[in-house]
Amino acid sequence: GSTPEYEDGMVPVTTVPTVLGYTTTQVYQKVMNAYLYIPWASSHSEASKRTWIRGELIRYVRICSKEEDFAKIRTTFLQRLRARGYPSRWLTNIFDDVTYSAERRKALVDNSPPVVSDNPPIHVLKLTHNPLWDTIDFGPEWRQLERTWADSGTSIPDIQFLASFKKPTALGDKLNRHNLDAMRAYHNALAVNV
Repeated sequence: GSTPEYEDGMVPVTTVPTVLGYTTTQVYQKVMNAYLYIPWASSHSEASKRTWIRGELIRYVRICSKEEDFAKIRTTFLQRLRARGYPSRWLTNIFDDVTYSAERRKALVDNSPPVVSDNPPIHVLKLTHNPLWDTIDFGPEWRQLERTWADSGTSIPDIQFLASFKKPTALGDKLNRHNLDAMRAYHNALAVNV
């Protein structure tokens, strides 16, 4: 099948029909994008400019599954930065530092830390708040509950509880609910008589 090509020659995702059947990816850039990168004359520090340019190059490495696609977008990016006033020599140092072969290996490694939790599960007790409970230290109560469970053989080691209090229903809330129900019944009765 044919792949759509955009005004700037970039293709969002190209499906390559092969015997193995795989997909290659390239950077997609919108036709209407003006590429108004931070100009060289801005008051941003050189370190800040260097960091975001390097980050953008690494992002291009991660997205481009072929080195030639990376080379194309890299050249286009360099030209756009030059148009924003960036000095060639300054850019060359950054661009030479980001190579496809070195960064691609890192880009394909899953760097997210494994999700391992040594924390025991937390059991939430949903309770209605009672102002009297604000004066009670529940620590001894929880420990007594744990001892009781241990004595009965139903204890779970390292179990943790979290008490979650909801607002109690106030008299005003009950009256408002009653008034709403009464008004609905009144309007329904009027509708029947019309």
